[in-house]
Amino acid sequence: MRRGAEAAGVKGPVTEELPRAKTNSAIPSLIRTCRTVTGHWSLTCAEMHPLDDLKQLALKLFELEKGHVLEKKQEYSCAVVIVVTPEGRYYEEAEFNDEAERDAVYAAIVERAKAKNATAIITINTGRQKGVEAKQELDSYRWGQLAEEGQPQCLFLTLSGPKIGPLSMSLPFFLENDQVVLGKQSDFETVILNLLPNWP
Repeated sequence: MRRGAEAAGVKGPVTEELPRAKTNSAIPSLIRTCRTVTGHWSLTCAEMHPLDDLKQLALKLFELEKGHVLEKKQEYSCAVVIVVTPEGRYYEEAEFNDEAERDAVYAAIVERAKAKNATAIITINTGRQKGVEAKQELDSYRWGQLAEEGQPQCLFLTLSGPKIGPLSMSLPFFLENDQVVLGKQSDFETVILNLLPNWP
């Protein structure tokens, strides 16, 4: 079975992003901290971004978001993008209320990334996920369907670039007795990514 997120742009299983006007991701504070304390986010033009290093960065960011899921519980939402360029890395938030807005926001993010000769884009979103076995299930999907079905929420990460994957990983979670229960986190898997128009 292929894994990924159709509503978040990846096919099978289906994941739909939660509409959000403002993310409450913790990644901006991590970027500020890293720049101030370690200079980790300050890269020279000559530095390369091997896939293993990008995976480690993605995992570090995913762990940070996981911690905030546990802290904020189900009101937590994020739609964040980290763009890696030859000169460094920068962060953007994706704010949208419906599918059309989501597509337009991510298309603009991609255009800015390409203008800066980006080598990779990492996305992290909250959404809902459902496993699928047949292509017909993907073809019949419509925006909002997974929320209506009460499918579990998840954190969903993608990593892609001109010479990368695309790859994804996810972590389902749900609320039980006022506590967040985390499901099984997937490993990085190759997916079909449609979240980022005209990328790479």
